[in-house]
Amino acid sequence: FNIYDLKNRLIAHSVAVNEVSYMVCEWGNIILIMADRSALCVGEKDMESKLDVLFKKNLYSVAINLVQSQQADAAATAQVLRKYGDHLYCKQEYDEAMAQYILTIGHLEPSYVIQKFLDAQRIHNLTNYLEKLHEKGIASKDHTTLLLNCYTKLKDVEKLNYFIKNEDGVDHKFDVETVIRVCRAAGYHEHAMYVAKKAGRHELYLKMLLEDLGRYDEA
Repeated sequence: FNIYDLKNRLIAHSVAVNEVSYMVCEWGNIILIMADRSALCVGEKDMESKLDVLFKKNLYSVAINLVQSQQADAAATAQVLRKYGDHLYCKQEYDEAMAQYILTIGHLEPSYVIQKFLDAQRIHNLTNYLEKLHEKGIASKDHTTLLLNCYTKLKDVEKLNYFIKNEDGVDHKFDVETVIRVCRAAGYHEHAMYVAKKAGRHELYLKMLLEDLGRYDEA
């Protein structure tokens, strides 16, 4: 006796039974009456039990479809996405794992994801995640510091320009003091000065002009 999930194209339940005389659907259950007069009642499992079974079988795509079809809240959906991300991460499928983690932003503590990709030394994936945190406006000062360190380590001046000078047309929100400090420490003095000038930090701008660049005539 099989129960098919047509939406996900799989067998949702399978059990060996004797000859069936009658089948009745009542109270949300399927009741089988056997030829030997015995009966079998098959009921739907609760959401948690369904997900546990799917996780054990690594059917994460089905689990995601399930929570979405049941209109589960965003936090519950994020937990399923996290588990899928963890599964992909363990298989060293880092790009695919990051795609799932990005979908959890706003519901999963960022440090959980950041630590994983720091440990794996996957700087490009980490950079992508940090960019998404800033895009959604939930990045902390530490996240900004780490993102800028990623840019400078990658020597990605184009991305640095996009982030600091809004060359991509996006107004990135960041802590001015943090950006200036990180750019100065990494030797990107022009970027630090740009931020200081734009933020009206004229005293700091002059300090960098004199101390970092030695451009006394311009000062």
